[in-house]
Amino acid sequence: MKQFGFRIADSDSRIDPPSAPPAGDTIDLSRLLSAARRQRKVVFVSMGVALCLGLVYLATTPKTYVTGATVLLAGQMSRNLDQVGSLETNAVSDNALESAQQVIRSQAVALSVVQMLNLDQNESFLSPPSSLLAQVMGSVRMAIRAPIQLLTPAAPETEAGPPPTEEEIQARRQELVAQALQQRVQVQRVGRSSVFGIGYSSHDPALAAAIANAYSEAYVADLLNANYEATERTTEWLQQRLEELQTASREAAVAAEVFRAENGLVSSRGALITEENVAQLNGDLADAVTETARAGALMRTYEAILARGAEAFLDNSGTGFTLQGNERLIEMQDQLSALNARLERIERDFGEDHPQAVRLREQVTELSNQLFSELRRLLEEARGAFDVAQAQVTALRDSLGLAVDVNSEAGQKQVQLKALEQRADTLTTLHQTFLTRFQEIDQQKTFPISNVRILSPADVPRDAAGPGTSRVLALMLVLGALAGSGIGVLREWRDRFLRTTEDVQIDTGQRFLGYLPTFESATSAPQVTRQSRTAALKLTAPVPGMPVIRQPIYALQNLRSHYAETLRNIRFASEVSLAGKSQIVIGVTSIRPAEGKSSVALNLAGVIAASGHSVLLIDTDPRNPGLSRRLGLSRGVGLVEAALGKSDWTKALRVISDTGVHVLPCITPGSMTHSSELLGSKGMRQLMAAARARYSHIILDLAPLGPVVDARVALPLVDQVIMVAEWGKTPKALLRETLMNETVLQEKMLGVVLNKVDMEALREYVPVSSGEQYYEEYGDYISSRT
Repeated sequence: MKQFGFRIADSDSRIDPPSAPPAGDTIDLSRLLSAARRQRKVVFVSMGVALCLGLVYLATTPKTYVTGATVLLAGQMSRNLDQVGSLETNAVSDNALESAQQVIRSQAVALSVVQMLNLDQNESFLSPPSSLLAQVMGSVRMAIRAPIQLLTPAAPETEAGPPPTEEEIQARRQELVAQALQQRVQVQRVGRSSVFGIGYSSHDPALAAAIANAYSEAYVADLLNANYEATERTTEWLQQRLEELQTASREAAVAAEVFRAENGLVSSRGALITEENVAQLNGDLADAVTETARAGALMRTYEAILARGAEAFLDNSGTGFTLQGNERLIEMQDQLSALNARLERIERDFGEDHPQAVRLREQVTELSNQLFSELRRLLEEARGAFDVAQAQVTALRDSLGLAVDVNSEAGQKQVQLKALEQRADTLTTLHQTFLTRFQEIDQQKTFPISNVRILSPADVPRDAAGPGTSRVLALMLVLGALAGSGIGVLREWRDRFLRTTEDVQIDTGQRFLGYLPTFESATSAPQVTRQSRTAALKLTAPVPGMPVIRQPIYALQNLRSHYAETLRNIRFASEVSLAGKSQIVIGVTSIRPAEGKSSVALNLAGVIAASGHSVLLIDTDPRNPGLSRRLGLSRGVGLVEAALGKSDWTKALRVISDTGVHVLPCITPGSMTHSSELLGSKGMRQLMAAARARYSHIILDLAPLGPVVDARVALPLVDQVIMVAEWGKTPKALLRETLMNETVLQEKMLGVVLNKVDMEALREYVPVSSGEQYYEEYGDYISSRT
């Protein structure tokens, strides 16, 4: 019985209150699919409308033809300027490419194209056919601008000038056409190359090709003109600079010659005599210093050798000393090395006491002493040479000082003269360089070279590029699906009404008692026999003396239906929750009027009576006694008279034929304003006490909770309350807030039943795995249709 929302505990005689499912972080895909199924009609309708709009757009939009030309930008941009600066490059920088794109899109190039093709007089360009969508958008813009223009204050009038001439009007017209052309032309770089594509789209294929080709030609011509103008400006600047350099060079040369003559700075070899003396003394001094250093180094070498004594020659056999430049010493050193080697061999072979070893040892000692004596003699010679070199250095330094003093004044003047001569040479060289560049640029001026060439001209397109039928229809379908999805999401977000078990349990926190289908849906369920479909169920014999109401009760007419099965489950839930209680008072109410509570109360009373219980059905809505009107009771005494003590309540009872349900109607001649006082009166309480003693089940058809307070006043009289909510009409928030504000109502609430349910539409609001999806199978089982 999942579809009725019950959970029976094994260890408790009462029904457990439903617990909300734990909140999760995952998305319930089944709910999303259910929402998609519910809104699929909206999505399909949106897609159909979008598809129709796409067909209208295709039928009313003129065809568009696209074509384009490609141009190549070579290296050496602004070639003449690069030649002037002596900087050459073969690569085109990104800045240059971006600048080239801006030049192609410039007004100057567009104006050239306009003049080349006379576009200001071309009606095909000035008045192209427009689509229905463009016309509609234009009308909308005009409708929006009209009130804005009316509200905008008019500009102050200015003094009118002279009327424009025909040439000015023509120029202004061409400028406007050029601006429109700039907005339509398409310039794109091809990949990472230096190639640009110049494209244009138009309804006229020939016009599109002509404009694309004219753009490429105008760009090449504009670049040639720019190079020529740059060359002209460069030539003028170079010519002016050459004249200035020639004059400055001539003046610098004259100034140098005058200074030389005035200061006598002329010699036969082109230099001053004092300068030659200083140079000679500097050279001699450098040689003397070098000789002094060499003599000192040799002297220190000899001193280091002699400091070790003659024994050093015997220990090291004379090795390790460098005596290059003295053949005698080298010869003696070689002899000493040979004797030492021979001595070591004999000592190794025959021992140190061998006579030949003794003799060789004496020879080595003698030769070492001779070598030592020769070195002392050479040391004395080196000291003498060192002293002589030092004296020579001192003398040369003194002579150089005297020469420098004599040449100091002439040297200062010579420095000034050299500065003047260098300035004259620099100006002469710069003048010659500029003259060479000037001649080269002047020769190239009549032969301008462009670094742009047209790779491929634009051809007249044969096939239209747009609008593409498949692309437009696919786009409209996608847009329609998106719009339908958006509308569906909005509808789902605004759907705040009770529809499913989860809505009742989670959003209101109450038990769910089940679904009560609409009567039309319920009657479609097949019955066992023809008699069960047509004849009413006869339960009891008529009560003698009690007026009979011949009103068929739907649940009893269709015992094997979902409607009757839900009411039986409500009865079962009531008995379980009040186990052991013999007299039960059940109040049936709703939040809003016209939700079907009276019908539910009547059918519930019939179902309970059919199970063998004594049932009293009381209409406790004096303000609007819908149950009494439904039963056709408009005259006689009823609840009001019985509660006020004017009549015995048992005299006001009626019985519904063939059901055994006793009815206490509420018949009011007019609008009753003090109904709440009546329901809370002592007489009403006494009436209910007497009814409890006589009937096992008393069902009160209470007033709606929302508009009046009558139902709240009658709550102390009941044991349980059944809340009837109309499927898809009762707001969740309204029911939740009402229950939150009524503590007594919460305590006595048996649960919520959804009435007037469209069982076919219900399947769209529940997950695929829920029991509501198997409604047809349940119906077959309930009706014994297998």
